[in-house]
Amino acid sequence: MQPLNTIRQLGYVVSDLESAINYWVNALGAGPFFMIEHCALREQIYRGQAAAVDVDIALGNSGGVQIELIFQHNDVPSIYNETDPSGHVGLHHFGIMPVDFEQAQAKLLEEGCEEVFSCTVSRAELAYFDTRKRVGHFTELWENSNVFNDVAQLVEAAAVNWDGLNPIRPMPN
Repeated sequence: MQPLNTIRQLGYVVSDLESAINYWVNALGAGPFFMIEHCALREQIYRGQAAAVDVDIALGNSGGVQIELIFQHNDVPSIYNETDPSGHVGLHHFGIMPVDFEQAQAKLLEEGCEEVFSCTVSRAELAYFDTRKRVGHFTELWENSNVFNDVAQLVEAAAVNWDGLNPIRPMPN
């Protein structure tokens, strides 16, 4: 499992989730990918306003790094379509799980990075910061919680010695 305070995830917004998964699996050997359809993002705040983005997420690993593929169903303004409403091409964000979520948030804010999106997933917090001027994409922070750790461990363990079968799987409840 990737240590805390390291880049654990590379996130991509895609316009065709199945094609993106097929590319990552067949061309790059990542996987298997676990699907979360209509991911339950609660308490969404996008640029200071309540939001209601509807996304499917596919999570797979390439070695120790998680690959997140995101498909947005609706056309509401969001972190996922603000750079290109037809779908961002290229790295959208990297994800980090700091030891102390609030301290990491404060540090990014002190560095002048705006918090552009936040929400909860099963009561665990996540937040995106605009770090595009520094690294060319957003940075996502995850609360150090069992919610995110359990999913990361499941996805990473499935990738170890993966035989290429069943490349797309439902996320267990």
